[in-house]
Amino acid sequence: MMLSNTKLDLRLAEETDCAALANLALSAHSHPWSETQYLQSLKDGHQCWLLNSGSETVACCVISQLFDEAEILDVAVVPKWRRHGLAETLLRRIIDERHKDIRRLLLEVRASNLAAQSLYRKLGFSEDGLRKNYYPAENGKRENAVLMSLALAEPQP
Repeated sequence: MMLSNTKLDLRLAEETDCAALANLALSAHSHPWSETQYLQSLKDGHQCWLLNSGSETVACCVISQLFDEAEILDVAVVPKWRRHGLAETLLRRIIDERHKDIRRLLLEVRASNLAAQSLYRKLGFSEDGLRKNYYPAENGKRENAVLMSLALAEPQP
């Protein structure tokens, strides 16, 4: 797969995209969001950004904004599209889109997800702390979440 020759379109999700989002999450996460969870997220006013290649949704990112801070709630990339810089492309484009509206971007990531932590550090995020036993894990156990943030320029009036 040649990402350099692939046209990627970024757009906001609509309620009609929730089934596709749930399928994406099912392929990408050990504990995926359901169609109902994506739908509720959109109804709650969260923004869900989709990265599409043609008619295929290859990545998504859900963001909740409160005043001048935003939190990344979910990032998913279709497994066959991983290791091609999609998550980085998606996040950079979102940061570029949102940088005038937000002062700080927050997220939490599984402690075991070293690849994602590396990407977030590459994008300028710093580690702020640990939330113990936050994520569900295998065999009914729990996994810690690493809290990270990225300071952005002051919002424009």
